[in-house]
Amino acid sequence: MRNAPRMGVYRFEDLRVWQAAKRQCDRVGELIKRPQFKEDKRLSDDLNGASISVMNNISEGFVRRRDKELLQHLRYAAASNAEVLSSFHAAEGRGYLTKTEAVDLFAENNAIGKMLRRFRESVERSSGSKD
Repeated sequence: MRNAPRMGVYRFEDLRVWQAAKRQCDRVGELIKRPQFKEDKRLSDDLNGASISVMNNISEGFVRRRDKELLQHLRYAAASNAEVLSSFHAAEGRGYLTKTEAVDLFAENNAIGKMLRRFRESVERSSGSKD
C-alpha cells in the first residue's frame, strides 16, 4: 500500500492527465448541447458517459492508493477514452463536427491516451508489476 503521494501529488485534481480528461469532458459537455447531438440521444449519452468515466476512473484509482487498483482503473480510463474517440469518429461521420473540430478532438483524445499509458507504465515500473 502506498502512503506517500504519487510523484508529489496529493490530490487527483493536480494530476495533468486528470486535468486533460476534465477539459475533454467539458468540451463534450459543450458539444452535446448542439441540436444535432440533442437529436441523437444515444450518441450524446454514450459520449457524455464515456468522457465522465475517463475522469472518474483516474480519480478513483488515484485515491485507492494501491498500485494494483490504480493500474486497473487506469485501464478502465483508457478503455473509456477509446470509447470517446470512437464516438468522436461517429459524430464526424454523421456530420456533427467539422473536419477541423474532429482533428482537434482526435489529437486531444490521443494525448490523453498517451498520458494514461505513461502513467500506467510509471506505476508498473515503481511497483515491479504489470498487473
